[in-house]
Amino acid sequence: MFRLVATDLDGTLLRSDKTISKETQDVLSSLYERNVFFVPTTGRSHKELPAPVREVEHLRYAITCNGGGVYDFAEQRYIYNFTIDKELGERVLKFSESLPVYPSFVCNGERYILTDADGKIPEYVIRRAAGGVVEFAHASRDLYATLKEMPDGLQKIFLYSKDDDLTSEILSKLRYEFPGLFVTTSGPIFIEVNAPGIDKGKTLRLLCEHLDIPIEESIAFGDAANDLAMLRTAGCAVVPANGTDEAKAVADLFCESCDDDGVRKALVRLCNDQQK
Repeated sequence: MFRLVATDLDGTLLRSDKTISKETQDVLSSLYERNVFFVPTTGRSHKELPAPVREVEHLRYAITCNGGGVYDFAEQRYIYNFTIDKELGERVLKFSESLPVYPSFVCNGERYILTDADGKIPEYVIRRAAGGVVEFAHASRDLYATLKEMPDGLQKIFLYSKDDDLTSEILSKLRYEFPGLFVTTSGPIFIEVNAPGIDKGKTLRLLCEHLDIPIEESIAFGDAANDLAMLRTAGCAVVPANGTDEAKAVADLFCESCDDDGVRKALVRLCNDQQK
């Protein structure tokens, strides 16, 4: 029996073109009739969820910013919000100047990206960022000045590596310099920095407690390193065929790739098994 479905978006629920099929949307909407919560669990902010995900009927909660927050769409507020202190965030941004990265951060669901010399979001970031992210982002000529204006800490610092081959080295340097922060990756150039002890797994457990759902009655879908904690925490971990080897190593079940509607097909099988 399961009562909550937590699924990563990019590389898991979303196809390579950042869409989902109408059939997938219908299956996700039908979970409500089974008294099952559908919870997008993503590195994106709640404002960056693609329209087909936001339009799933009865969508109530989303775990956002890699576990940095839980947004309640009905109440239009964060019921959990875990942030990096502004002073520490400034230190991370300062350190990132020594790294081959394009820096950005998220505060209260808003993403701010450092501009190039022309005052525009770098073309490299636009080209390689996940669909639906840059469109909602704010261009900032001075991230430090922008940070000082923020009323709260940072839900996430997001760094775009300038070279796929350098991402692993950048991760190592950040983890060494800031051992208390949670530093992970969700793709070849995506480096995510969260508050100490915060990841998708911890926040999934908190949301289950909030909803009075035993963690054993949750299912998690994920494909990458930033999903590992969630996959290990949930009652059942499902990884698509396109998932990384480290994600597959902690899977309980496997499903078809994201481009083959793997989440939908797995949910149909699981729902059918649950009815037997």
